[in-house]
Order: sequence, then structure tokens, then C-alpha cells
Amino acid sequence: MNTPDHSFDYPSVDEALLRSFPPVLHAVVRALGYTRARDFLHLQGGVNVSIPKHHSQTLGLQPDELNRLRHSLAAHLDANGRVTLPKADKLIIRVRDTQIRQEKQHSSIRLLARQHSLSSRQIQNICREGDDRQLDLF
Repeated sequence: MNTPDHSFDYPSVDEALLRSFPPVLHAVVRALGYTRARDFLHLQGGVNVSIPKHHSQTLGLQPDELNRLRHSLAAHLDANGRVTLPKADKLIIRVRDTQIRQEKQHSSIRLLARQHSLSSRQIQNICREGDDRQLDLF
């Protein structure tokens, strides 16, 4: 049985960060890239959305974006082609937390807290969560 060729031109994304996302968020970011996924999820996130098979202006996506999104989300679509999309804040928080963990090597907790409008305790928790994830790998 031949399977159709789905050689799409996917946007470039950080694979390590992408792997840390939950499955549906992973699929959306993979299909659209970070910035476009953030904008798309600001409008469509948090609700059950129908992903049409053919181009439609409803979701505000270009035809190539819709095709990549439908292909990436295929495993998560119900029988009616619907999926519940995560809210944009899930993406924003994951990217912010990764950035904080990377900056931690060069900045103080106090400085990071001020830069990201968080408390020192929140910065410590974010960094600790990152350490826990690293330990889980081994």
C-alpha cells in the first residue's frame, strides 16, 4: 500500500524545546513555528476547533499552514476533524521557562525575577523543575 507523500516545508524550531511540549502543542508549533503558533493559539486556543480538509478563511491560516497543521494534528483529530487546542499561555510559559533556565547560568535570580516580572521564588521553582527534568532523563 502506498502512502501519500507529505513532504511539507516545516518551519525551523528548537527540537529540544519542541520535545518538551505536550502532544497537541507540539503538533501546532511544529506545523506553524513559534510565533505563528502563538498568534494562532491566542485566537483559537482553549476550545474545540474543527480543522478543515480544504482551505478556509475561518482559522486565519494560509493553505500551506492549514495542510501542515492538519497533517501534524492527524493523530489527535476526532472522527469529525476536531481537536481541543491549548491556550497560548501554555506555549508562552514553556518558552519563557526555558529561556530563564538558560539565562540562569549568566544572571542572578533577582535579576531574572525583575526581567520576567516574577518573584524570586518562582524563578527558583522554574530552575528546579528544569533540574528535575534533566534528572528524569538518566
